[in-house]
Parts: sequence; C-alpha cells; structure tokens
Amino acid sequence: MHYAVSPSDNPGAMPKPRKSLFDEPYREIIRRLIERRKEIGMTQWDLANAYGEDQSFISRIERMQRRLDVYEYTVFCRILRIDPGEILRPIWESLPSDDPHTN
Repeated sequence: MHYAVSPSDNPGAMPKPRKSLFDEPYREIIRRLIERRKEIGMTQWDLANAYGEDQSFISRIERMQRRLDVYEYTVFCRILRIDPGEILRPIWESLPSDDPHTN
C-alpha cells in the first residue's frame, strides 16, 4: 500500500493511504461487480435505474472515471444480489500478513 505521509513524518499519527482509484485491488472490485451485473442479465441502465441515477453514472464507475464509495458499493451489492464480502474477501486475504494495518 502507498502512503501519502510516512509514519516517521508525524509520530503517533496514522499514515493516510493515497487514493487507490487505479490500484489493482480496486480494479478487481469493479471487474467483479461488472461480471455479476452481466451474470444476472442486468444492463447498466437497469442498475442505474435501480440505484436512482442515469446510465452514464454507472458507465463512469465501470470505466474507472468515478470512484465508488463504500456506501454505494454496499447498495450496488444489494441490487446485484451479492454479499459485499464475497467480492472483498479475496482482496482481504491477499494483503500481506506483515502489513501493520492488518494486526
């Protein structure tokens, strides 16, 4: 993980992760949401309509032009009828065990 501030720059402060909009774990989350949407036969328009937005909103997320926040992610998972943990679990399990943020 990349950090905007080194822990030694400010003793006692938690380092802040940089945006991970294009990092591989985020891309994998979006890929799996797209895969699920298609698997259940839902179009971008269908998902947007169920969420209360227009199709371009979904398109921007799927093309990685707009970041999906945690709340939106959970609502998308509900609409797509998938447990949010099913997508996140493989990412969680792939984190290095020596990462101080996983202890």
